[in-house]
Amino acid sequence: MRGLILLLLTIVSLSVGADDISVRVNTDFVNLHSGPGRGYPILQVALKGEPLTLLSKRTDWVQVVFKQQRYWLARADLAALVSAEQQHFSISDNRLDDYQQRRFELGAMFGDFNGSSFYQLSVAYLFSEFVHTELALGQANGEQADNVSAELSVYLSPMPHWHLSPYFGIGAGVLRTTPRTVLVQTPDRNNALASTELGLRYYVSRNFIARAGYRRSVIVTDRNDNEEIDTWKLGFSVFF
Repeated sequence: MRGLILLLLTIVSLSVGADDISVRVNTDFVNLHSGPGRGYPILQVALKGEPLTLLSKRTDWVQVVFKQQRYWLARADLAALVSAEQQHFSISDNRLDDYQQRRFELGAMFGDFNGSSFYQLSVAYLFSEFVHTELALGQANGEQADNVSAELSVYLSPMPHWHLSPYFGIGAGVLRTTPRTVLVQTPDRNNALASTELGLRYYVSRNFIARAGYRRSVIVTDRNDNEEIDTWKLGFSVFF
């Protein structure tokens, strides 16, 4: 039971970047890399009995301090370490841990904006695994006009632990419309937007998420009636 408690505390500490953990090498040696990946060169070798300090986790790698320098240790090599209480431990291989603990996302999506080709770039910040906010910049190119939009949205994910996770959200922003006219020069129009969105996220692997969404927007105009726009989009996000 004591070993299980220590394992859980280790996982939590590495996930949230809490207190540093002091350990010692319990096998002949472990390799320490310059970065979080097998492609990074091995800069140091920690021998049996030498101390390490575990700092933070990034996917399959753990940042450590060895002889006052920072290196990266493979997750699998954690089995070669022991704590001050001589307890062995490891970090769960459940990659959904990284997915659920992400804080930032960068995304790119493509689709249809009321019959026009649509492109979108976005950046998101996650307050928790259930709630996040996203700033999105989009452009739609059509035969009659070009549209550029900027929207800030809040999304809710009721089942964030699922690989295929639904989400919904609301947002507001601005839409700039540039008509494509030849004979008559028509001024650009700037209108407010209010939107709702339904979509799905699929955790692919590592730091990649596939996304699909439907967005219903109302364009607030200075005329008596407002316009409604349907946007279908498909794309991906990377998180860190």
